[in-house]
Amino acid sequence: MSNSNIQLATAGPCGLMVLAFYLACLWPGAVGMADHSVFVLLIPLGLAGAIVQSVAGIVELNRGNIVGGNINLAFSAFMWYGAGGNLLKFLNIGPANTAAADGWIFLVMGLCMVGFTPIFLRINLSMSVFILATDVFFMGWGLSWILGNPALFLIGAWALPIIIVAIIWDVVGTMLNSAFGKEVINLGPPISGSIKASN
Repeated sequence: MSNSNIQLATAGPCGLMVLAFYLACLWPGAVGMADHSVFVLLIPLGLAGAIVQSVAGIVELNRGNIVGGNINLAFSAFMWYGAGGNLLKFLNIGPANTAAADGWIFLVMGLCMVGFTPIFLRINLSMSVFILATDVFFMGWGLSWILGNPALFLIGAWALPIIIVAIIWDVVGTMLNSAFGKEVINLGPPISGSIKASN
């Protein structure tokens, strides 16, 4: 019996939720509200998040969502990188300071996200806020490590709570609106035109 006609539900919200979990741990350590020792929690969060985002990305690609699928997979790679890097540091394997390489990795991701920004600005307001804050985070940290400018790091770090709030707004709204078959939470109008999102 063929299952080719089965319509997969979106996995986008779970991909965003695990990203919010990860960033909620990263933020307090980055801005000095918690000791850097809390970063050890990024190891299990990163590993679990990477698996979930990998699955979410594959599901979204199977649904024909090229943007959501590829971005989930890219973020899953970032989580593997974050979890693995923190694990190696925790085990005292390799250099303790990898900022010279981290800066370029974050800058490449940041430039990709900036390139994708026009797409998100045409979805809804929650995704517009998400992408703009994500741009600030990646570009801020990337340039901070490359240029040795701690002010840029702090600017990027304070973009994290904005990303988290935007994620909560979007995933709760998306799931409630879908479950009840009507608009329960308004996700806001797009900043630039509109496109049909594969949610």
